[in-house]
Amino acid sequence: MSEKAFHGILLKQVLLIGILYMGDYLFFFFEQNYFNTYLDHVLYLPELYISTMVSLSATVGLISMFLWGIISDNTRSKFGRRRPYLLLGVVAGIGMILYSFAFPLFGRTLDAYLWCLIIDVIIIGFSSNAYLVAERALIPDTIEIEKRGRANGIINSISYIGLLIGVAFLLLGNELFGIPDPRDTTLPIGTIIPEFGHFILLSFGGIVFIIVSIVGFLFIREKPVSELSEKKNFFAEIKQTFNIKELRTQKEFYKMLIAFVVFQSGIASVMPFLFIFIFGLGMSTITLLIGIAIAFPIVFIATLYLGKLADKAGRKKYVPLAIIIVSIGFMIMPFAGVFGNIMLFMISLPFVLVGVLALVTPLNAWTQDLLPADKRGKFTGIFNVVNTVSQIIGSFAGGIISMIFGISWIFVLGPIFFLISIPLFMRVVETVKKD
Repeated sequence: MSEKAFHGILLKQVLLIGILYMGDYLFFFFEQNYFNTYLDHVLYLPELYISTMVSLSATVGLISMFLWGIISDNTRSKFGRRRPYLLLGVVAGIGMILYSFAFPLFGRTLDAYLWCLIIDVIIIGFSSNAYLVAERALIPDTIEIEKRGRANGIINSISYIGLLIGVAFLLLGNELFGIPDPRDTTLPIGTIIPEFGHFILLSFGGIVFIIVSIVGFLFIREKPVSELSEKKNFFAEIKQTFNIKELRTQKEFYKMLIAFVVFQSGIASVMPFLFIFIFGLGMSTITLLIGIAIAFPIVFIATLYLGKLADKAGRKKYVPLAIIIVSIGFMIMPFAGVFGNIMLFMISLPFVLVGVLALVTPLNAWTQDLLPADKRGKFTGIFNVVNTVSQIIGSFAGGIISMIFGISWIFVLGPIFFLISIPLFMRVVETVKKD
């Protein structure tokens, strides 16, 4: 295959999908962090209220993404099958901005919490998942299998820009807007981001998501609806999903789903505690930014290279080796925590970020290959089970290890899940045939 596989319309399509992913990363980074701090820092609500909102939001996401997948699979509008649902990102973006109005409208009352709950769980829960299922189905819908690995590499690399912006705001938000916590009456006095700071941060996240959604709708190109198969009945599709015969025809997809749950549990055992671990090292913001500046170029290169390998050598050939190398790097990190060694942290951080971010590139391409052509939206929704189940397994496992042995040792737990996933991935059929 020519190395100049991406040019013209295809390159434009890949870059546009990358921008959609960038907006997705930024939006959900803000939603997962600043929605929760708003309840604590602004409304002064205890952790139980945060847990309730997060749990309900995850539940709605699991259900709505599956339903939106079926709906988009069977959409035959003049704007295409997926594009109309990208516009629901505008609704989610507006919802993020409106979330910050809870305190000005209601003060520190139950009504303010209900406002936040309705916006996050219902408005954003349904609208953002319509955007997500359309975004994720676009890759297998519009990019042929022989180029899908590299496409995922480019798309994931662009998406990291959104993540970098989110991390930058996390590090600098406290510096720009932080004030002493008025609730603390004894030393040490903590810091909170007050109402105005949250309004600026959430408005920025919402506006970016609105712009990205509109850009995607205007410029993404899909196959003409005339080339699509006949529409199917919504309720018949739901019923068929749980039919034993249907399950058997998609056994490779479900084998991939199980392997991915195990792999993703390794990531989920580390991610909830990563920033707590990093801040516990006592590094300055400048030192941490230097570490990120060193690590992210390596992550970009690894992402692009793994995507290229996935097309050139097949999806599964280099997955075991990549997982083993990353696992070795993970196991260095606990010693950075135990000894407070910044140099060990700098060495290990690129491995951790490659494991968390880059390794999914060939795995995502492999999964996309297994999605049934006429039901990619529905099966993308089903695959969202991976994120929910892995978060439950990983976060509880990481929390237990952290309490018993100390937070540093979550970086040994992650590789245990990674290594267990290898034989599971090896049981999934190779989707790229090489002579």
